[in-house]
Amino acid sequence: MDVLGLAKEYEPYIVALRRDFHMHPELSWKEYRTCGVVMDELGKMGIPCVKIGETGVVGTIIGTGSTGNGKTIALRADMDALPIKELNDDLPYKSTVDGAMHACGHDGHTACLLGAAKILNGLKADFRGTVKLFFEPAEEYGGSLSTFEDAGQLAGLDGCFAAHIWADMEAGKISVEPGAKMAGTDLFTLTIRGKGGHASMPHQGIDAIVAASSVIMNLQTIVSRELTPFEPCVVTIGKLTAGQRFNAIADTAVLEGNLRTFNPEIRMQYREIIERIAKNTAAAFRAEAEMTDYTFGTPPVINSPENAAFARETVLKLFGEEALGEMQNVMAGEDFAIFMEKVPGVFAFVGAGNPAIGCSFPHHHGNFNIDESALKITTALYAQYALDFINA
Repeated sequence: MDVLGLAKEYEPYIVALRRDFHMHPELSWKEYRTCGVVMDELGKMGIPCVKIGETGVVGTIIGTGSTGNGKTIALRADMDALPIKELNDDLPYKSTVDGAMHACGHDGHTACLLGAAKILNGLKADFRGTVKLFFEPAEEYGGSLSTFEDAGQLAGLDGCFAAHIWADMEAGKISVEPGAKMAGTDLFTLTIRGKGGHASMPHQGIDAIVAASSVIMNLQTIVSRELTPFEPCVVTIGKLTAGQRFNAIADTAVLEGNLRTFNPEIRMQYREIIERIAKNTAAAFRAEAEMTDYTFGTPPVINSPENAAFARETVLKLFGEEALGEMQNVMAGEDFAIFMEKVPGVFAFVGAGNPAIGCSFPHHHGNFNIDESALKITTALYAQYALDFINA
């Protein structure tokens, strides 16, 4: 099974798909064209597939060979783009949708999983087991794996694997180290209630803006003074809504925030800490604070030592020792962590940075682009990991 040789053979197909997806980006929950292309391509390969929700897709490849453990492995790719205007004006496959672009590599993930499907489907007479192909919408919005779970698609899985093409890593390198790789990220809303009044008579009111401003500042002490400095954590207030007029005391202020950490224990402490600081700070100004919403988002992405070691052998088999790279943990969130909580798996990063050809901009930047040599690497990694898992 020369998986890498097949990935190289199918490289023009994979690159063409990636460029097509790049030219036609679709935002979260609106991946209608992308979903259609994925289903059409799977249909051409003879791979049965079903639509999940409005834009999700699951394809199934059943190996008919005698070698393998009969287990089921899930491979996942995300499909959605971002509401960012593309600035790569000289790119022949530049986004044709104003204000939207694939600025995170999901176009590449979708193309690579289709390439891996082509490889695995061609080899299905050589292994005994099942590969389920998950094409997921709305990852940038927080993910849609619950939709797949509600449809029963996560039942019977024995393992899972996903890869992220990463522009901050050198093209040709692959990271599959153990430990926390991406942060858990949760959302919250605080409402500060004071008392309105005229700006000329502040003593008659209770200024919710002043109280909210102090709450914002005091929340920063969670990281600087309450948590251990050896644990990377982020507390961000990204939105403050308050007031109705320049000369009126605001009676209400609403703070919307985001929390990130690699440590699941700290994640479970955040709400109590934030409520305590907010209530006590607001009380100092005669105001009241209430946690009006707290949403647990994506948990941290954590590669177990055993699964990471297994993936490392797959990388060595395909590309040798020189391909192994180390990547610093990223505070961004990734909903594949939810998958990994339910099914043992690995999340890999595949380098796609190459300043020599202009691929040096960070993810979510208007000039983001990838070294397309990463596509065949990612495709081979998807396929080989699935085969190794089934044949282990």
